[in-house]
This record gives sequence, structure tokens and C-alpha cells, in this order.
Amino acid sequence: MPEKKMVKDLMLPVTEYPRIYDTDSLKDAIMALKEFMATGKKYRSLLVFSKTKKVNNEEQLVGILTVRDILNCIKNNTLSYDGPELFGMSWARFYHKDPLKKPLVTKVGDMVRPLVQAFIQSDQNVTDAIRLMITKNVNILPVFKGQRAVGIIRAVDLLDYIGDMCD
Repeated sequence: MPEKKMVKDLMLPVTEYPRIYDTDSLKDAIMALKEFMATGKKYRSLLVFSKTKKVNNEEQLVGILTVRDILNCIKNNTLSYDGPELFGMSWARFYHKDPLKKPLVTKVGDMVRPLVQAFIQSDQNVTDAIRLMITKNVNILPVFKGQRAVGIIRAVDLLDYIGDMCD
């Protein structure tokens, strides 16, 4: 049985994870993800901070924006597009630029996944993170030390630990 590990032992520091602000647009979020992917890091989410909300004079983490959230925003905002060439073609709307104009200017704060759904403290046991991911059906958890965001723990970061538990 492997030694018990704490979340802080497996988390990625918040400074190493891509970040945006709740006032940024969806287009800004997409560009931020593309920039990080160009470095070889395949992040599928962004940390969303507020420039106005502070914790100990630091910008407060207010949510997480995932690729799925981005796709859902585009889908939800293009359902109302009724151009004649798209009549009856559900996914065809994604191949036209006009219906993308509205969602691309949507503010990240309007579509961000709030932190009230799932988060964990850095001094909690890794098994607590696993349990929380399973019960809340999420693949990523923001990690806090008190009220300050200090990192992120992802399901993929837990695989080695889970594998060691199986030995």
C-alpha cells in the first residue's frame, strides 16, 4: 500500500496553469488555450480569475472554464441562428462565421463553471480528491490553502497514485 499523499503533493501550482479573467471574451479564452497547446501542453481548461475580487490582495479564482463549456456556449448561442442556408442542418452552423460572432464576444464570467461545485484544500488527502471528482463528476479540482487558490489537481494527475494503490 502506498503512503498516504496530500493533495499538495500531486497538484500543479496555479502559476503553471493557463489563466484568463472573467471579463475576457470567449475568443480570448480560445486563443489562450491555443497558445498553451502550441507549447506542447494539452490543457483542456482555463482558470478564471477576477480582477476586482481579491483575497489577501491577490486576484481571486472565480471558476474554471473547460473546452466543453466553450463548445456548449457556442452551441447554445448558435441555436437561434436562422440563416436560410442552415435550415434543417444542425451542425452546419459551426462552419459559418456569422453565427459565431455572438458567442465569441460572450464574457467568460457569463459561462464559467463556478467553484461552488467542487474544490479541495491542499492539506486534504488525495483520496478525498478522488472521491470528490467521482461524486461531483469533474476531472479537475481547484486547490486552496485557506481562501487562496494555490493549485489544480486533475484526474490524470491521480493516475499514478491510483495505480500504486492497486499494487
